[in-house]
Amino acid sequence: MHSRPAVALGLLASAIFLAGCSGESGSASPATSAAPPSSTGLPFGAPSVPAPLDPTALEKNPCAAMTADQVASLGAPLKGTVPQPDDPTGPSCGWRFATDEAPSSVSGTVFTKDPSHGGISGLYGQKQAGGVTQFEAFSANGYPGVVYNASSNPPPGSCALAVGLRDDLAYTISVSLDALKQPFADGCELGKKVAGYVIQYLQKGGH
Repeated sequence: MHSRPAVALGLLASAIFLAGCSGESGSASPATSAAPPSSTGLPFGAPSVPAPLDPTALEKNPCAAMTADQVASLGAPLKGTVPQPDDPTGPSCGWRFATDEAPSSVSGTVFTKDPSHGGISGLYGQKQAGGVTQFEAFSANGYPGVVYNASSNPPPGSCALAVGLRDDLAYTISVSLDALKQPFADGCELGKKVAGYVIQYLQKGGH
């Protein structure tokens, strides 16, 4: 069974992202104090999305976000998918890679079922509060994302990311690769490619 590290999101008021069957990369305490809007109109200086994306396609079929060819482009062929449409925080999918090494996978969740989500602003708040040990902003097809970690000693080959679909909604990505990272590149770079595929899928209206 595949493993996805459990990552607590600062963008939630109280929910913790528990993903997959085993493994834990630590947790971040949610921000407890409000912040005034920044010049972008969002708290903690978080960037706005260029145009809101409708997550309905992901809610109906979370594993449609990436094709088999797109998964293979990440470093290894697709072995199978693990759809979890009833995940408590929102529909999710795990994509398993067909490798000879230890089990490797990437998973994604759209946080549509949690009423307290706040987009990626909460992660920017966590950065200001010192609640994450890693924080790197990136862009996926023009949409703002964050690589983050709440653990001081994350498992080798793991990475947690979030990309904004709307100013108040994020899609989270959890990467779990074998310790040697073969035949993959860096786990976070792999996650950024996944974010790009997800954004591209929604920009096309779920096609």
